[in-house]
Amino acid sequence: MALQNKRLCEVQEIGGNTMKEMVYKNYMENGQEVIEILDEGIYKSFHYVIVSYGTHPCAYIEIPKDNVSDEDELIDISCHGGITYVSTAGLFKPSNKNHRDGHWIGWDYAHCMDYCYSLYNSGLLNDNKKWTTKEILEEVKDVIEQLIKS
Repeated sequence: MALQNKRLCEVQEIGGNTMKEMVYKNYMENGQEVIEILDEGIYKSFHYVIVSYGTHPCAYIEIPKDNVSDEDELIDISCHGGITYVSTAGLFKPSNKNHRDGHWIGWDYAHCMDYCYSLYNSGLLNDNKKWTTKEILEEVKDVIEQLIKS
């Protein structure tokens, strides 16, 4: 428990202080898949991570195992495009340097009318919504408020 509390304190220090802006780009760089942490922190005791996959951003919230009684309840949370990620095995593969243990839910910003980078984009999608990290953080806070009420 002390190690987990220490990790949460470290995450709290990170959150908001090092927020990076989403830069839309190819999902591969130098043969490696792009996974960049744009922001990570604690909001009302919930650990969150906002991630860039290059082509689009995603948001994730760690759900304390004690708070998960019905996975269907988590899927009913209202957020952009709905919950598209539920995992009890952690966030990212254990071999990834960004791996986080725990139970996570998440959603993506790669839906119709969302901008997604493509090498073949001929300008047709340029008017689609490019999400900022601050906008995503506001939705993260809203989802956390829903989790607290549920």
